[in-house]
Amino acid sequence: MLPLLEDDIYKSILYESMQYVNTKYSAVIISYVFMPNHIHFIICFEKKNKLIEYMRDFKKFTSYKITRTMRSVEGKKSLDPLHYQHRQQVLKVWQDRFDDLYLFTTKILLIKLNYIHENPVRKKLCDEPSDYKHSSAAFYLRDETPLMPITHFTQIV
Repeated sequence: MLPLLEDDIYKSILYESMQYVNTKYSAVIISYVFMPNHIHFIICFEKKNKLIEYMRDFKKFTSYKITRTMRSVEGKKSLDPLHYQHRQQVLKVWQDRFDDLYLFTTKILLIKLNYIHENPVRKKLCDEPSDYKHSSAAFYLRDETPLMPITHFTQIV
């Protein structure tokens, strides 16, 4: 996996897109972390579960914005590692699939929430989960406002 999201300019695209699809699909984020080469998040739909549509729109919008930004900031050559030819698709930012898991108990939710928040520590990007800027960990551990609006898990369980 390429570290396409290493620079904060690309993470800002994720924030913008996620806020848009959250509104469009009546969803709230419970927890998130944006790593240099992947993301994790826990989502809750306030009405109907539209995860497939949500992910389709999120990936489509972010792919377009990320490649456009890469081209303008880093030059056309920076897109070479993303070349992928299938039907009309010529660039690939995200994997085709995504992992989804229904979190049916508070215990499982907390296990996943902690796993997400520990990810930057495991990858040696910080010493403590709450030190990582692009995560909801500081919200849960220090009551700090995250970069993206989230809903505390206790408000939905």
